[in-house]
Amino acid sequence: MTMKKYDNRPVEIRINKGSGANAFIQHLHVKNVKIKNLAHLDQEIRFEVTRKDIPIIRASRKKYRLKVKIRYLQESRILQKNSWTALGLLFLICIPILFSRFIWDVKVEAETPELRVAVEKVIKENLDFDYPTLKGKVKSDFEIRQTIMEQLRDLSWVHIIKTGSSMTIVPQLAPITDNKENKTKGKNHLVAAKSGVITHFEIASGERRVLPNTTVYKGDTLVSGVITVGDKSIVIGASGEVYADYWLETEFSIPRKVTYISASNREWVFDFKINNEKEQGKSFQKVDLPEWLSKFIEIKKTQKYTTVTEEITEERLESFILPLLHEKILKSLPPKTIIKKENILHVTFDDDKVKGKVLFLVNENIAKNYPIVQGD
Repeated sequence: MTMKKYDNRPVEIRINKGSGANAFIQHLHVKNVKIKNLAHLDQEIRFEVTRKDIPIIRASRKKYRLKVKIRYLQESRILQKNSWTALGLLFLICIPILFSRFIWDVKVEAETPELRVAVEKVIKENLDFDYPTLKGKVKSDFEIRQTIMEQLRDLSWVHIIKTGSSMTIVPQLAPITDNKENKTKGKNHLVAAKSGVITHFEIASGERRVLPNTTVYKGDTLVSGVITVGDKSIVIGASGEVYADYWLETEFSIPRKVTYISASNREWVFDFKINNEKEQGKSFQKVDLPEWLSKFIEIKKTQKYTTVTEEITEERLESFILPLLHEKILKSLPPKTIIKKENILHVTFDDDKVKGKVLFLVNENIAKNYPIVQGD
């Protein structure tokens, strides 16, 4: 009933000329019915009103004993010139804008279900995502990445893809390396390979010689492979990892315009196998098909990549240059290394280059084996 009250779609009214016709029209004026395009023809009077006035027309015709013909105009019109249409359009414009200011979904795409569950647990316990979340209150990509990598040391990088009101987190496992350089025959102490401030230990055997938050220098003994039991010294050998913070200064020089390949969404792909071609590209999940059918087709989930060209500006330092330097440095350092903080020391822009220095606070396993010799 309320919508009918504001229905301004045009309606054509035709009445036969007679003694009551003029009185009928005057009555409509008294009832505040707006009459448009009034025309006196040979046999009839024709005019237009709006749909909201139809109840008045029908009630009044009985009083004046007139035969009234009603023809609805623009019956299929979608957008009508009325307050409800204006209100609907306002909501149609405002609601998407309002919703776009929130993050409604955060999902994790990982190579294994175990890794996905581990990352989701870190997000739930350490990042405090409540859906929906205002985009302005979501932590920066750097904070999200470092929180996840600090909890899961086996990661080499965490890709964060933001699309509209959703965020996709793609953890990347560090490659498995066989650290032969740090393996020596016999039993060893663990000594510092570089200077730093001790943060925590992950040792399997040996006796600690330093405490957390202690500054150590290259060559200092961190974990002794000799323990004392009563008056006796027993050689058991030290093994494990000792993590320390230290500052690493790096210089960079990159073009003002950079073209790079960025990971985008992962998509399901339906392919025909032709001439026994080998699989191309990296797939993360496949649908198990009957053996006879799998010879001809395959359904798999693959990683898609996009090529992007960016022009580096001062505003893009933190969002573009720092993540690139993070990834480059982490690839050159041992697995389980993380970057806790960075300070931009100096940046210069010229016509085609961006140059500068950045100081990174690195947390790394600084322990290396040192053979136990007689007399230790």
